[in-house]
Amino acid sequence: MPGATIAVLHGDQTGEELLREALRLLEPEMLGVEVQIRDFDLSLEERRRTRNQCVLDAAAALKELGFGIKAATITPEGSGDVGSPNAILRKQIDGRVIVRTGRRIPGVRP
Repeated sequence: MPGATIAVLHGDQTGEELLREALRLLEPEMLGVEVQIRDFDLSLEERRRTRNQCVLDAAAALKELGFGIKAATITPEGSGDVGSPNAILRKQIDGRVIVRTGRRIPGVRP
């Protein structure tokens, strides 16, 4: 049975390492269906090389496919650089930031 197609947004350093581990969960042996993957390189080097076109392409794929997984990326601090890919993605897909603080549940030890 064919599965969904997922946009996979690759990142930098440990973000890429964690993404590789997460992708293991999408293997057919785990899910029972074949998942197609459409890869996008959002590394700092690629964002600089393409002047963020790779981020815009990834955002278009997210809108088309409706689902994606993104690795952590480096956001340069200097002005005039490529900026935050997360901010670009949010703007392009009309996304929101959800921040929730953790709280302890009485009687449950962390």
